[in-house]
Amino acid sequence: MCLLLLLFFRIGHAQLNLVSNYSFEQFISCPTLGNLLEPPLFWYYANAKTGANYFNRCSSVMGIPHNIPLDSSYQETKSGDAYIGIFALNGPNSNRRNYYQTKLKDSLTAGSCYYAEYYVSLVNSAKLACNNLAVLFTNNAVYVDTLVHPYGVLPANPQVVNYGNPVITDTLNWVKVSGVFTAQGGEQYLTLGNFKYDSQTVYNQVLPTGYLGAAYYIDDISVFPLDSMPLKANAGLDTTIVLGDSVFIGSLTNGIPNITWYNAAGQVINIIAPGFYVNPPSSTWYVIEQTVCGYTSRDTVNVYVNLFPLKWLNFTCTKINNKAAGLSWKTANEENIHYFNIQRSSNGIDFVTVGKKAADNKVVNEYWLTDESAINAQYTTLYYRVVSVDNDGKSSYSATRLISFDTLSYSINIYPNPAQSIVNIVCNKMRQIEILDVLGRKAISKTTGNAEKSEIDISKLPKGLFFVKIITTDNKVKIQKLLIE
Repeated sequence: MCLLLLLFFRIGHAQLNLVSNYSFEQFISCPTLGNLLEPPLFWYYANAKTGANYFNRCSSVMGIPHNIPLDSSYQETKSGDAYIGIFALNGPNSNRRNYYQTKLKDSLTAGSCYYAEYYVSLVNSAKLACNNLAVLFTNNAVYVDTLVHPYGVLPANPQVVNYGNPVITDTLNWVKVSGVFTAQGGEQYLTLGNFKYDSQTVYNQVLPTGYLGAAYYIDDISVFPLDSMPLKANAGLDTTIVLGDSVFIGSLTNGIPNITWYNAAGQVINIIAPGFYVNPPSSTWYVIEQTVCGYTSRDTVNVYVNLFPLKWLNFTCTKINNKAAGLSWKTANEENIHYFNIQRSSNGIDFVTVGKKAADNKVVNEYWLTDESAINAQYTTLYYRVVSVDNDGKSSYSATRLISFDTLSYSINIYPNPAQSIVNIVCNKMRQIEILDVLGRKAISKTTGNAEKSEIDISKLPKGLFFVKIITTDNKVKIQKLLIE
């Protein structure tokens, strides 16, 4: 019976959703260097074909969860085997964007209420994070040619953006962008992206190095008419915090006209926000009551307050036959811990998840895990840490440990990037350099012998996206993006 109900929910979700191929599972061909900028089925670019990407588990070039040529990036899908990627800010002060667009299954009805949502996650290699991730609905298709237009922005007032329009910095979890709006009538095109100029966009630096912009993965887009699916109140998931901590309850769903929050004593504590932070001194609960398009609902969230936080007793890393990393850690005071993520870094700053372990939630707990892919990272030194994840998504970090391997590093540095006339490529054991266009065609080829640095004249190449392919003296192949302006 449970399986039948789950199947019915999935079928019903797909039937009610006005977005075709909402999780990008359908495609014409699997992404390769030859068709790298081909969008998934039913979707197309609302800008010139630069920067946006389609990722699918079937691909060895733009794969999942490890993304190549974004080789330091790692992201599992929200659902299924695919997602897309765009840059919402490129620069800053360049006012260049990517936009993905699709035609809805049916046009929107004037005066009717609709709910829209999609999920985003910041790319690991992005140096910046920004706000203004939004959804725009229009009667006609929209487009901006970012290659010739002085600005690559589609200036508009999108119908859906998160409450408070916060900067989205999460590189591990999928963050929902959602809202309620009333249709003007005739809207039949949906466009995703940032519709504000750089001067109107708030951005934060989240990494000291990396791509100078804010790039996001996108998955699971939904648009529902609220006459067929009433929007229920959402107080958030029950959560556990340590005494003195704050926690966010509710959601960031924008456009809800009537909201009232109550505490456990029945007192009104908020009448505006769909979600906010609370800092209770003891375990308690909160109730949200909302009315959306004539439908009233309530929801309750429990916040449990622990007196003792998770305690990391030890964390050690050992080298196994110069090929793998053996990790062990010990904890105490585990309560409400869901699992542990094991994360690895080549520089101690940018971490990717390479393993996962379920939590035991005993008084004292011991764990072991072997990272057999460590030797494939091709760095002499690797950094490791363990991240505990609560049932409510909160995290706690172990100390960071390092291991040194007796193998040669293949660290790559390409600068400047974006470039205009000259690009410098640094990589040890470098035998051959090839610069490929987005169709995989060889634009430049240079034999370097065993050089560690090479300067290449790219002044005769057109503006746009290219790929630098490096072949090492032991026939290893490395690929990274190069943007020519």
